[in-house]
Amino acid sequence: MRRTNYFFLAIAIGCALITPAGANNCKNIKVLIVDSSEPNGCTSPYGFCAAGTAQGNHRMNGTTYFVLDGASSPPATAPGWGVTTGLLTYTTPDGTLTVRETGVGKLSGHPSNGYLTSIEEVVSGTGRFAGATGFLYNNATDVNSVFYSNISGKLCLSTDDESDDH
Repeated sequence: MRRTNYFFLAIAIGCALITPAGANNCKNIKVLIVDSSEPNGCTSPYGFCAAGTAQGNHRMNGTTYFVLDGASSPPATAPGWGVTTGLLTYTTPDGTLTVRETGVGKLSGHPSNGYLTSIEEVVSGTGRFAGATGFLYNNATDVNSVFYSNISGKLCLSTDDESDDH
């Protein structure tokens, strides 16, 4: 019996040690991004950047800017599909949140149409987002070269954000 108690105590301590900073201040995020290609000033080695707006809960309202910095060729068994990665920055009145977005999509035609899904891993932040951690998930459709991205996931802030109940 005593061995079992030590086992559960060890698990509890281990979980406490690997819990990210701000874990008690995690938010379930839901955001809609509407963006499109923005070639002016684009620094992407692939010539693709996108600018748009974000409307979401937990004060995730503002603008977005994506810079594509990696792409792969489609596999022979899945023509039209490709893997992409880039940096997406959310800019809100409370600070910026930068995520590494990596995903797979099938976009074709001109104007392009299609769909994609990706994972957004937090890489840095300023203001309210300084020290943030978390993962967000993107499910998007491209309609006549306008991307409609439904973002959801968990964002953990390193500071207490009690004023944010939405």
